[in-house]
Amino acid sequence: MTSLRARLLAAATAVLAAFFVLTAAVLDSAFRDSTLQAQRDKLEGLVYSLLAAARTDANGDLTVEPNDISDRRLVQPASGLQAALFDENSHLVWTSAEFLEVPPPKMPEVGQWSFHQLRKPPVFSLSYGLRWIDLADDPKRYTFVVLEDASSYERQLRTYRRELWLWLAAAAGGLLLVQYLVLRWGLAPVRRLVNELHAVERGDRAEIHGAYPDELLPLTQGLNAMIRSERSQQTRYRNALGDLAHSLKTPLAVLRGISDETRVPDEMRQPLREQVSVMQQITDYQLRKAATAGRRTLAEPIVPGPIAVKISQALTKVYADRQIKFDVIAPPSLRMRADSGDLFEMLGNLMDNACKYGGHRVRVRFARDGQDTVIDVEDDGPGFPEDAQELLQRGVRADIQKPGQGIGLAAVFEVVKAYEGRIELGRSDLGGARVTVRLPA
Repeated sequence: MTSLRARLLAAATAVLAAFFVLTAAVLDSAFRDSTLQAQRDKLEGLVYSLLAAARTDANGDLTVEPNDISDRRLVQPASGLQAALFDENSHLVWTSAEFLEVPPPKMPEVGQWSFHQLRKPPVFSLSYGLRWIDLADDPKRYTFVVLEDASSYERQLRTYRRELWLWLAAAAGGLLLVQYLVLRWGLAPVRRLVNELHAVERGDRAEIHGAYPDELLPLTQGLNAMIRSERSQQTRYRNALGDLAHSLKTPLAVLRGISDETRVPDEMRQPLREQVSVMQQITDYQLRKAATAGRRTLAEPIVPGPIAVKISQALTKVYADRQIKFDVIAPPSLRMRADSGDLFEMLGNLMDNACKYGGHRVRVRFARDGQDTVIDVEDDGPGFPEDAQELLQRGVRADIQKPGQGIGLAAVFEVVKAYEGRIELGRSDLGGARVTVRLPA
């Protein structure tokens, strides 16, 4: 899960779900306990009313006068309320209008209560143990049992649970919505920072200027310092390399002039010229290599098509006698993160090599492959030898020693390497060479 907002929402949802499940369990248990306690209290009151209506019959056994029963449901059939009296041997000695056929209850101790909820049939059962002492002072052991239909309780419990979960679900949905809005509001500075970074990458602004919370200030200040440092460093590098190139130009010109003087022996003149030429090539190559900007953290994306068109127009004049036809294929919407100077260096060398070693046609094609930008430069010349890729991988020192023999391709290789890209040499469908450069976004 890569989205920070999604992670926070998932965590909040999990916490809320656990909270509401626990809340529902606690409320359900509290409601059930309170309802059962109320049911027990009601049945206990009914037992006390039966004790008040209890009498001793002619045989000395305890019985209940129907006319003295306060709750008239006990004398009404199918009322859902029944009562019975058992002696110490669990024999039924008195019953209300009807009594369910249930197993004889477990006789509680004298003065003790036994409350149960039976599942089959669904009834509440309350038993009370007592000792009855008549006028003959003959104590006898009895148990009052009261049964009440539990269907009403179960309907009430189902209704409560349905309402409980309905309201809890509504509350959870409302809280999640509030949580989402709070997260959206809380993460708004982060989204604003991302938008400013994109604006810097597009070149719409130079730095990050928005006001941000205290937690993000060190990040924005660090990003601005990095942007300024990177641009300043790149400028210093290029200025220093320009000064170096200018400083080396005069000594090399002097040496070249000395090689042309007549006082220099003929056997030394040619070797001196060759060494000066090699020094010039090495200096140019190393300066180009050091000046390569490479991948920058917040580089502005550029459109490569116009750069290729400009280079093709310049090469058309250079190779006017060859009448080379250039095909530049680049989608107008394609942009790539690269330094324009690096792109000029890379395309210039590749297209110049294609003109130099090709025939009469050069094709430059830009495409997007996933996150990579793919550049193909093709010609209709003889193409590369079979071991061209291996020669490229071995390095560029051997090429540098020979003017015009692969120096441009070696420079391209260094630029591509600075961008952590790949370069492949192959054969084009035009019949000649194809150089494929793949640069990551």
